[in-house]
Amino acid sequence: MIQTRPQFKFIRFLFYLLPVLLGAQQQQQSDADVQKKVRDSTKNLKISAFPVVFYTPETAFGFGGLGIGTFHLKNEPRDTRPSSIQFGLSYTTKSQFLAYAPFEFYKDNERWRLEGELGYYKYFYNFFGVGINSKEEDEETYEVTFPRARVSLLRELLPGFSAGLAYEFDAFYNLKIDEGGTLEASDVPGKRDGTVSNVGIRAFYDTRDNVFFPTKGMYIQGNIFTSSKILGATFKYNKYELDSRYYQKVGNKQVVAGNVFLASSSDGTPFYDLYYLGSKRTRGINNRRFQDNAELSMALEYRFPIAGRFGGAVFGSTGTVASTLGGTFSSVYKNAAGAGLRYIINKRDGVRIRVDYGLSDEGGNFYFTIKEAF
Repeated sequence: MIQTRPQFKFIRFLFYLLPVLLGAQQQQQSDADVQKKVRDSTKNLKISAFPVVFYTPETAFGFGGLGIGTFHLKNEPRDTRPSSIQFGLSYTTKSQFLAYAPFEFYKDNERWRLEGELGYYKYFYNFFGVGINSKEEDEETYEVTFPRARVSLLRELLPGFSAGLAYEFDAFYNLKIDEGGTLEASDVPGKRDGTVSNVGIRAFYDTRDNVFFPTKGMYIQGNIFTSSKILGATFKYNKYELDSRYYQKVGNKQVVAGNVFLASSSDGTPFYDLYYLGSKRTRGINNRRFQDNAELSMALEYRFPIAGRFGGAVFGSTGTVASTLGGTFSSVYKNAAGAGLRYIINKRDGVRIRVDYGLSDEGGNFYFTIKEAF
């Protein structure tokens, strides 16, 4: 718990700073003007909070709370995308602890974007081995504790196109694995703790009409990262990612969304940073069921209104992993499909609670979280 305090202080600082960012007047203004500006700032800030209850094979039962604040920074037009801060705390019956705070800030008519996540986790993950041919019966879980930081600072260079610097940090320690188990018997890097400290370049092209619930447009993001021992990295490796998403409005308030993800990393990648199926793109497959140095996955989702704040979705996906990027084009693909419900918690910005159930040929998985999968 002590190690989470810097993250908590940072979040408190951000919320204390909001009245200033959202339009607090200079000290020489009259008290009446200041009070009026505070009222305007309060109208600008939208806060939603709700309890969280979940169950996964890795965590058993978990409970906690999740909040999200959306707002526009000082002097930003209200027709631009809102900035946001999320903050969640969860605890599980397996004594796991999760504290996470994703954030997005938009400034200068969205020309500048600062985004990322601060977090602290004591968590369990699945390990089945490496490769698309790993066996379900080899499943084991390992426990690991780590603080996390993700930060990207991007500048718009052309209409819709932005680029900038990015940083990733995970300091894994107290790694607990089964003696004589699948993980201990493998030769993957990172079995004895270690620090991921990657610096890189991020670029994206974004024409979406909404950050939280796009109904049209596209989003294409490319990342290049390299580990840096100067910044404390334990491992030496590179990785490359291409994430493309497309949204098309059909009928009355219905949306078709597609996602293609392609990524590869070099030899030396620690096993907890390998690419894997079972993420948001491939719901229905056990988390980290198949993992390796490269991934190619595709997902398609149909989103539709039901009544009032309620909506629904049906989705399907296919994907594979391989030791090299070229290997993904000839590898075996794993399929999954499912359906879910949505509930709008913030009408102004379209923020939704997402409840999904996905199925693969090895069974099903339940998901409960905030915002759309992609």
